[in-house]
Amino acid sequence: MATHDIRTHDRDSLARFLGWFSIGLGTAELVAPGALRRVIGGGDRRLIRLMGLRELAHGAGILTSARPTGWVWSRVGGDALDLAALGVVARHGRMRTFGAIANVLSIATADVLEGLHLAKKKGEPHSGRRVRKAVTINKPQVEVERAWDLSEYTPTFANAPGGRGTEVAVELVEDPPAGDFGLVAQKLSGRDPATDLADELRRFKSRVETGEVMRSDSTPDGHRLGGHLKQRPAQPQEGVHA
Repeated sequence: MATHDIRTHDRDSLARFLGWFSIGLGTAELVAPGALRRVIGGGDRRLIRLMGLRELAHGAGILTSARPTGWVWSRVGGDALDLAALGVVARHGRMRTFGAIANVLSIATADVLEGLHLAKKKGEPHSGRRVRKAVTINKPQVEVERAWDLSEYTPTFANAPGGRGTEVAVELVEDPPAGDFGLVAQKLSGRDPATDLADELRRFKSRVETGEVMRSDSTPDGHRLGGHLKQRPAQPQEGVHA
């Protein structure tokens, strides 16, 4: 199964990393300020919790915006505040604080670079991500076209390289509510359109090539993220075909 993510929004991989980093750091600052205080060598717990709220806001803004330019630049401002606060703590000569400063500087550099990158974007941002999934079926194209019965999808058929049969490709747009949060929720709930499409194509390939669909007892309903979290060694399901 070949899968290609064709980015149509401006929240690229670095922006998503910065967003999830903010969520992780903000959660740690909010629920465990004492532990963070020990890591950086000092600081006021109430101030650390306020920083955590700020980080959570930044992360949510980045992960739900199609083009999160303003939210990334707001992270740059937050980095400056963090460095100022760490500078006060560093006056006491704690080496751990200098390590924290170095870490903040590295993240600040990424924030600035991403902010400059997003600032160059023009035109209306798109919130969706176009996904293309393809499968190669070891049958002639005319036979595959005749067997196609997934009416909810619009396929593209082409001869596979090297005479290996027929390539079937389908594209869809992933645009869940709440951006990356919605995408994670879809995957956990088993309502992920891209995963559904991949499973449908696998079943179609098996049905065309063998006349039946074999299912594993570890993933009888397809490749759901929730199922993978508790997956066990797979065995074919006895007497179950589709």
